[in-house]
Amino acid sequence: MGLSLVVCIGWIFALCIHEFCHAAVAYMGGDKSVKEKGYLTLNPLKYTDPGLTLVIPIIMLMLGGIALPGAAVYIDRSKLRNKFWHSAVSAAGPFGSAVMIFVYASPFMLGIVTRDSDYSLWPALALLVLLQIVCLILNSLPIPPLDGYGVIEPWLPRGAQEAMNRFGQFGIWIVFGLLWFVEPLNAALWITAMLIAHLLNVPGAMIQTGYQLFSEQKYYLIGVLFIIMILSKKGKATPPQIAAKD
Repeated sequence: MGLSLVVCIGWIFALCIHEFCHAAVAYMGGDKSVKEKGYLTLNPLKYTDPGLTLVIPIIMLMLGGIALPGAAVYIDRSKLRNKFWHSAVSAAGPFGSAVMIFVYASPFMLGIVTRDSDYSLWPALALLVLLQIVCLILNSLPIPPLDGYGVIEPWLPRGAQEAMNRFGQFGIWIVFGLLWFVEPLNAALWITAMLIAHLLNVPGAMIQTGYQLFSEQKYYLIGVLFIIMILSKKGKATPPQIAAKD
């Protein structure tokens, strides 16, 4: 049970960092409302949305899929000063995710943890590294509503923006569909993520152990998710937005 809780807590903390980075850059870029909304506090109850950021990702992971979260901060982009800040706000989230990859991978990179380490929670940390890498790769794709598209959107012609935004409501589901049904694409994603994890000195065997143990303990997460959903609904003050709009 401890491993699954570490994965969930680590997931939520990385999510908070991702969203905090969005909000912090938006604040610097002119949207001062993010401070009033509590987005600069690192309070998970201000960021998390029960469905988009917790339930769907965990269910996807339990089914053997990809735990990509939806965003949960609302940025008033009309207050941002220029195109640069529009792009910077979108890029800030993936930057935060990249930082968390190195944070979670640091015990492996520094040699504190090796393939022979037998502490039971190290596989949870290894799994978190892989999940963050996968999320960073996917969220950096230039497809609406992902952050990668948000970076380039301000620089596209108005007509192209309108066309892509109409596509945006289906974009994430198309990506998931392709990864779910087109095995070569799914395999390429996970192989790339595992290669990056290997470059960060994270043992592949430990990642596999973490995923196996997480899968065995997944049913215990139902109660945890139920509690988180209740707390999130109580703490939520503004409607969540998809990744390209945070």
